[in-house]
Amino acid sequence: MTDNPVNLKTLLNFTNEDLKDNRQGKLSAEQADRIKSIRQRNVIIGAVVFSVLVIVATVFIFLGQQNQNTILSFVGGILTVVNAVLMGMMGRSYMRTSADLRDGGVQILEGKLERIVKRGRRGDNYMIRIDEASLYVTQEIFLQLQHKKPYRVYRTRLSGMLLSAERV
Repeated sequence: MTDNPVNLKTLLNFTNEDLKDNRQGKLSAEQADRIKSIRQRNVIIGAVVFSVLVIVATVFIFLGQQNQNTILSFVGGILTVVNAVLMGMMGRSYMRTSADLRDGGVQILEGKLERIVKRGRRGDNYMIRIDEASLYVTQEIFLQLQHKKPYRVYRTRLSGMLLSAERV
């Protein structure tokens, strides 16, 4: 549970140049490229999920009409609504990420870092709180950060993507 800057750099995938740019309140070119690749991957995943749900919903609706089974038609309708909600969420994520890239700015959070474990039915969620902002992180990152110690954390402004962190 010790703070090891090399491990934080590795876990958050940032360099000294990235940190220098983040300190000035802006994204580095490497971070922008990484965010673009994440955005592209999310678009591909969204397209696959959309396509699969459209086909499955269509099959349910078709079978429901052919067999005069309202339950199958209802399931197809529910899948259509779920698909619309998921695509709305994917669209919102895409727009936030795109706005972060256009803006090129970084939100700087500074203060004593609080580590919080939220217990859930499916497992634990690891959250850090700093400067009245809460961020969910992986267990590995969580364990590298020291509780109640001063940190400076850099994240994107709209999507809240964690970019880098340092002890101050």
